[in-house]
Amino acid sequence: MRNKNNKDININLKILEFKEIFPWIGGDLQTIRDTFCFDLKPDKSVERIYIPIDGINTVSFKKNYLLGYLEVPKKDIYPKGLVFLTHGLGGSTKRFGLRRIAKELLHDGYAVFKLNLRGAGSGRYLTNSNYSARCSEDIITAINFLKNNYLHRNKRFNLDMNKLPIFGVGLSLGGTILLNASLDYKNVNSLFDGIACVSTPLDLHSSSQCIEKSRNYLYQKWLIKRLKKQLLMSEFLNKKELFFKKIKSVKTIREFDETFTAPSWGYQSVNDYYSKASPLNKIKNGFYKLPFTLLIHSKDDPWVPFQPTMNLKNNLGNQNKISILITEKGGHNGFHSAKGCWSDYVVKKWLNSLL
Repeated sequence: MRNKNNKDININLKILEFKEIFPWIGGDLQTIRDTFCFDLKPDKSVERIYIPIDGINTVSFKKNYLLGYLEVPKKDIYPKGLVFLTHGLGGSTKRFGLRRIAKELLHDGYAVFKLNLRGAGSGRYLTNSNYSARCSEDIITAINFLKNNYLHRNKRFNLDMNKLPIFGVGLSLGGTILLNASLDYKNVNSLFDGIACVSTPLDLHSSSQCIEKSRNYLYQKWLIKRLKKQLLMSEFLNKKELFFKKIKSVKTIREFDETFTAPSWGYQSVNDYYSKASPLNKIKNGFYKLPFTLLIHSKDDPWVPFQPTMNLKNNLGNQNKISILITEKGGHNGFHSAKGCWSDYVVKKWLNSLL
C-alpha cells in the first residue's frame, strides 16, 4: 500500500526471535506438528462462494468453478481488510494451518476468504482440471469476482471496495501462486495491497530436488498419495486403462508434474513448467511489480530449501518493497513457539503495519 503522497512506506517490525518449543524440536517435528492437531471448530457464519473459471485444454466440459469460504469478524465492526488465503501442494481449506491463521486474522478484525485451488478439497467436483504453481488467471478471476460480484452484497456489511484493502497470504506453494498472479497481473494497480508468503518455493527446480532426497521419502510418498487421490476424485472423461496405468506409475512429485500438471497447463515439459512457474528471477528483475511483500522461511525447512529466498534477499539489497525473514529454525510451515504459531503472529503484525 502507498501513502497519500503515493510514496512507498518503509516497514519496520520489532519481532522477537523465533524459538522452538518442546517437544517440537527440529525441522521435521516442526513440520509435522499440525498433523497431530484436531481441526478447529467451523464457524457457522461462513459463506460458500462459487467462482466461475475457464476450462483448461478442454471445450467439452463446461462445469468449472472455484469454491471458497468467506468469513467476517464476529463483532459488529467494519473489517479492516480482506485477506485472501491459499493453501499448499496437496492441501485444501481444511488444512489446520490455513484454518488457524484464518482464525487469528478474524479475531484481529479482518474478513478472510479461504480458497480451494482448482480441483482441491471440497471444490474437487466443480472442475476436471487441477491447479498449478502458475494458475494466475484463477487467482485474478477470483479477486475480480469478489470485487465486482459479491463483496458489496455481503449480508453483514455493505463493503466498500474503494476503502477495503485486499491482502494475500499464501502457505508454501500457495505463496508461489500469489506471487505469480501478482507478477502476471496486467494492470496499472496491484492485484493485492500486500502479500505474505510462508515457506514458499521461489525456485521449483531446487524444491523438486530437495523433496526427492532419500531423507524425504515418507514426505514425498504422503504428498503423492494426496495428489493421486485428488486426481482420481475428478470426473475425468479419459478415465481409461491408459490413465490408470499412468497414475499408478507415478512415484515422485516431479513425475506427477511431468505426466499431468505440465501438459494440462500447456507447458512443453516439466523443466519448462518449473522454469516458467518459478517466480525467483521475475522478482529479481521486476520486484517493483509486486505490492509490499513479506517472505518468511526457515533454514531447516525439509521440503523447500531456503537458499533461493536468501539469494533473493542478497540480490535485492537495500529496498523497502520486499521484507524477508529467514530463521534458523521453524521447519516447513511450522514456527510453533510457546505463544502459538510465530509466523501467524508475524503475518498479522505485518499486515497491520500496512494499514
